[in-house]
Amino acid sequence: MVADTKELEIGNGAASLDTSVVSAHAHVRDNAWIKLMTKLRWYPQDMPSEEKSLILKLDLSILIFGCLSFFTKYLDQQSLTNAYVSGMKEDLGLYGKEINYLTATFWASYCTFMIPACYFLTHYPANLVLPILEVGWGFSTFGLAWAQNVDTVYAMRFLTGLFECCSFTGTIYVIGSWYKPTEVGRRVALFFIASPLGTMFAGYLQAAAYTNLNGVHGLAGWRWLFIVDAIITIPISLLGFFVFPDVPSRKKPRFLTTSDHTFAQKRLAGLTAPPQLRLSRNIFRRVFSNWHWYIFVLQWTIMDQNFLPGGQPFSLYLKAKSNIYSVVQINTIPTIVTAVSVVIAITAGIVADRTGRFWLPSYLITLPLIVGTSLLVAWDVGESGRLAGFILTGFEGAMSPLTMGWATVTMAGDAEERAVVTASMNAIGQGIMAGTQVAQYSATSAPNFHSGFSSNLATSILQLALITVILWLSKRDKERGVNHPRDDDPSNIEPVVVVEKL
Repeated sequence: MVADTKELEIGNGAASLDTSVVSAHAHVRDNAWIKLMTKLRWYPQDMPSEEKSLILKLDLSILIFGCLSFFTKYLDQQSLTNAYVSGMKEDLGLYGKEINYLTATFWASYCTFMIPACYFLTHYPANLVLPILEVGWGFSTFGLAWAQNVDTVYAMRFLTGLFECCSFTGTIYVIGSWYKPTEVGRRVALFFIASPLGTMFAGYLQAAAYTNLNGVHGLAGWRWLFIVDAIITIPISLLGFFVFPDVPSRKKPRFLTTSDHTFAQKRLAGLTAPPQLRLSRNIFRRVFSNWHWYIFVLQWTIMDQNFLPGGQPFSLYLKAKSNIYSVVQINTIPTIVTAVSVVIAITAGIVADRTGRFWLPSYLITLPLIVGTSLLVAWDVGESGRLAGFILTGFEGAMSPLTMGWATVTMAGDAEERAVVTASMNAIGQGIMAGTQVAQYSATSAPNFHSGFSSNLATSILQLALITVILWLSKRDKERGVNHPRDDDPSNIEPVVVVEKL
């Protein structure tokens, strides 16, 4: 393909659109909601009204289902820990390291199937695959309500991991396929906060189930938690069949007109490559000959390690101090960490989009993480100091959308590489985390997980170094002009050099 190369600065420009497509939308005017969101800087002030209207439709379809789906994923995932500290441990005899092994079983299944599932998702309709998988994990969560022994719990957790395997990276892939690089950061952040909100809601839901449903129809409160989870999950999965889109290069979504769909494709010309029409034989050569896979996977792995203290270890810490904290407090206090993650994640995403600098908020949120982990390593800082240490680790929550957004923008020119690398990040990072948390945060070590806290202090410092490495490599690529769609792209899109602000 021969075409003039045009330089484009992400923060200020957009690929040129066909004038006939733009004129078809010329009658569009900002409604009250778009005006409000423009004032709040969700939409750029200089963005045409027709483009805002299109993006609003995309937001309402992709983000509503994506966020609800991710919410239920973490609602179902976190519920095992909440059930464990609310009577499941005693009812099923889950003593010793059983909770660690159950968690590891979930992650082993989740990570094993993630990379192949996300790669094949680039060639099959995401609007069918993702909702079908959610139906599966809803039913496997429901099965936990009737478990009478630990073997059943192992089986249900394996199935839940299998069905959830490409929920996160699959939705990220769809987001990266419909939005410009300057629009990705805040939307990935908004999508991500459904995760801590699901975790938070699981705590409140278990507290309510323990208080109000314990013993109803002869079922323990922790069993009711899984039943309610399934009742929430299944209808949301069915919603996905109607509102969630496939990628723009394939079937037109129901909620877009033909001119909308054409407009959506044209606005991405030269910015984001669509998936290939057939499986590429050279995909792994492309992936492993570039720095993206190695550095982003390493960064994500380190980030997953740094997530650990504010999760299950915090709940186990509170459980070990049941003479101080009630069952309700054990389920609700960790939600403070979640609240911190939500606020910081959405703020960091907006900063990354507006400045074009993913590295800036990444640096800033790592500093409180180091302080919080240091307090936990010191330990003799009083009960308030230890609680503050756990809560400060919630800042790490923003690293997930920042890192995934940064990777998505960096690999916008190759849809298959983007799918494989982002899936590898999640699969390898969380697979390693599943193994290390058994050693670092064994349930029998509660309340003081000194070895785990010490290793996380080291990885939080390493995180700063890796941010610097990604920044340097991205700047080098910008100077060489290598971040552009592949020349063998079947869409015949005119290539551009995408320049990130550094």
